[in-house]
Amino acid sequence: MEVSVVRSAEAVRFSLKGTMSFRDKDNFNPILEALADKAGLNVVVDLAGLDHVDSFGIGLFLLANEQAAGGNRLFRLVNPHGSVARVFELANLDAVLNLGKDTSPRHAAAAPARGGICFHRYPMSADGGETCVSLSGRLVFAEHETFEEIIASMAQTTGKTVVLDLEGLDFMDSAGLSMIMIAREEAEGRGQTLKLRNARGAVRQLLDLSALDFMLEG
Repeated sequence: MEVSVVRSAEAVRFSLKGTMSFRDKDNFNPILEALADKAGLNVVVDLAGLDHVDSFGIGLFLLANEQAAGGNRLFRLVNPHGSVARVFELANLDAVLNLGKDTSPRHAAAAPARGGICFHRYPMSADGGETCVSLSGRLVFAEHETFEEIIASMAQTTGKTVVLDLEGLDFMDSAGLSMIMIAREEAEGRGQTLKLRNARGAVRQLLDLSALDFMLEG
């Protein structure tokens, strides 16, 4: 990813070009540094030249947003397009980040209604190598406590593979995506592999656009 910067009396404007992935943490640091700068300038990030962003890149945007909120600074993303705009839409990031776009009613985004999430743990496979947990409903930030229960349940298993069956999952936002990444890290810390099964619709699209489709079975 290429990053260019233009400074004015009111703001620092960064323009991103290319593909944003885990390799671009160092390239993103100037944005975080600008948000921490005592000069207190607003920070605008132009995404017109950004063709793709993966889950790590989403995490960097969320990190910058948290840093801006902590310092009472304006952090704004403008001109997302193509797959980048699509992943923001699927992850409901416009309910979290300050995105520059048409605010007419036909474009106005509403946070998804809370529909709750349910999970069911299946018995371990006959060979003792796999544990499966099925999810249904909507995996959003409001359900993080329930998802923590799921992670705790996984911690009690001894199999080498933990499977999250997503067939019943109707919606997942950026917070839900982060929860799955946390669950993966927890599993790897125990020497297990976390796999996803039967993702469909918008959930599957979000995983594909976030470059987490490698976790999908098959």
